[in-house]
Amino acid sequence: MININTDEEEPEVESAKPFNKKKVLIYVLPIVIVIGLVVSFIIVFTKKDGNLGGEYSVVSGSSEDGSAEKITVFYALPELSANLRSSRSENTTVKLKLSLELSSVDDIKTVEALLPRINDTLLAHIVELTPDELSGSNGLYNLKRELLYRINLLTDPIKVSNLNFKTFDIQKNN
Repeated sequence: MININTDEEEPEVESAKPFNKKKVLIYVLPIVIVIGLVVSFIIVFTKKDGNLGGEYSVVSGSSEDGSAEKITVFYALPELSANLRSSRSENTTVKLKLSLELSSVDDIKTVEALLPRINDTLLAHIVELTPDELSGSNGLYNLKRELLYRINLLTDPIKVSNLNFKTFDIQKNN
């Protein structure tokens, strides 16, 4: 005869502990907050100072009499966008990007320090213009001459020798 023992104990299976949300919040949330703060500080404090315009290029060549080397620095101003004055119901926006011609790389620091004033002066002049005043090459030439005059007033004793349009776009918004 075979004795079948049905009273054998089956191995106990430990039941999985329920997911505890409080412990996750207590341990994980501070870690996530600290990581976020560290990343924020890195982004804020490694940002370059004077990165408002920032781009420049240096071109060297000989002077007119051939005795000395002449340096021209092209400094890119940030893009400006302004609504033009209009008597009609339509809204006209002008977007332009300019570069200044300077005679020394050292002049860039002065221009960057004055950049908020330069932008303010340029925008104050542009918003008083009408679309008709900017139409055609004559309007663009007059705008260039006036902006160069105003920039040179601000940057004195540094002389900005020329102003170059990188982009000039007039958009009519209805």
